[in-house]
Formats: sequence, C-alpha cells, structure tokens
Amino acid sequence: MPVVDDQQHHIRVEVRAVPGTGVREFRAYTQVHARLASLVALIEDTEHLPAWMHRVQQVSVIDRVDARHLYSYLVLSVPFPFHDRDSFMKSSLRQAADGTVYLSSASEPGGAGACRDCVRMPQMRNEWILRPGEHDLVDVTFTGFGLPGGVVPDWATNLVVTDLPFGSLRNLHRQVHRHKYETAQVDGIKEPE
Repeated sequence: MPVVDDQQHHIRVEVRAVPGTGVREFRAYTQVHARLASLVALIEDTEHLPAWMHRVQQVSVIDRVDARHLYSYLVLSVPFPFHDRDSFMKSSLRQAADGTVYLSSASEPGGAGACRDCVRMPQMRNEWILRPGEHDLVDVTFTGFGLPGGVVPDWATNLVVTDLPFGSLRNLHRQVHRHKYETAQVDGIKEPE
C-alpha cells in the first residue's frame, strides 16, 4: 500500500517492515522521459549528488575500481536533535540483457571517512532500477534501507523513511533534463532500439 502517492509529480513511495528490525525499508516509483545514459550519468555524478539527492550532504569517491565498481563515503543530513549519519559504501552498475540498468550500493564495515560529528550507520543499502519503457519513458524504482546506529528510536526513523526517496525522485525529474545529463554518454549503457 502506498504511503505517498503524489499524482502531481507521478511519484509513489511504499514502505514495509524488515524482519529482525523495527525499521522499515522503502520502495519508490516514478516514470521519466529520459535516456538511460542520462539517468545513469545523473546518479553516478557523485560531485553533484548532494544538489538533488534529498538529505545527502556529502559524497566522496574513495576508490574507483573500474567503470562498474566504486567505493564511496556518504554523509546524510539528519533532522535535529539527532546527529548526521555516515557510511562507507560499495557500489556497482550493470545492465541486463533486457536493457534494465541496476545501480546498487551497500555499506561496508570500517572504511574511509568518519566525520567527527557523525554516527556511522551499521547497515545501509539502496538500489536504482531503470527499466526502459515505451515512448522514451523509463520506469524508475528506487529502494533503500538503513539502520541509523546510535540512539534513535525506530519510530523516529520510520517517521522520515519516505522523506529521502520522495524528495530525491522529485528532484531527479528536474535534474535529468539539464544539458550535461541529456547529452551524456556512459560506456557500456545501451539505449533501447
């Protein structure tokens, strides 16, 4: 059942319980008139991610293993009175035979970064699924889950679980049509014919 169903922005966000925790995970959907390469270029543009990804304060690439894999350091802005959260993430990109693109990230223990005023998240994962559709539409699914670490009640975490995906997808609609993304080329990403 949708928790957020914003028909004006064509965004739907659903949440569900994660067994073994009191924290919910989200799944958010939208459709965008865009090329796959434009969306991949936007999501992989770590330098500008804080400009549109809701609650993301900082992203730094620590190690780019190859064109499809990287390690990064991420800081999330958290509402007062709680401290910001950080995570060391391993990310990968792949395109399936049907054209669907998967951009997945998951936290790794330890790792670089660790800001003095942040609490390290013990677990965080997210995935972008970009499925080409008809008439230059791309179905975008954004999923995510995170354990905040520190002393944050589950109910407080669950109050804002729809905030990050909704704000991010709303901003994605605006950002993907910037010239630098509309004309972007991404090695290995094939557009539907």
